[in-house]
Amino acid sequence: MTKKPLTEYPVGSIVRVADIDGGRKARSRMLALGMTPGCPVVILSEGPTGCRVRVRGAEIVLCCGLAGKILAVENNSKEVPHCNCCPNTTRAKIS
Repeated sequence: MTKKPLTEYPVGSIVRVADIDGGRKARSRMLALGMTPGCPVVILSEGPTGCRVRVRGAEIVLCCGLAGKILAVENNSKEVPHCNCCPNTTRAKIS
């Protein structure tokens, strides 16, 4: 499996953050929002102006540019280790 931007995953996907392909400011912003490597992210909706995701229990809306800089892998991938801070990372719920 390869890393893909969040914008390439369909609604309902559960993925894990693999990397943030951006400058210092974009990385800092994403890390502050809880998008750390290994952390599960649920894609809730997408559209022409951005996508809504759930990360660490919070729903956030990212513009297309930022969502495109967040590289992720499928939740069951062995490519990126799971984070230690999120319980039940394999059973993230979509609601």
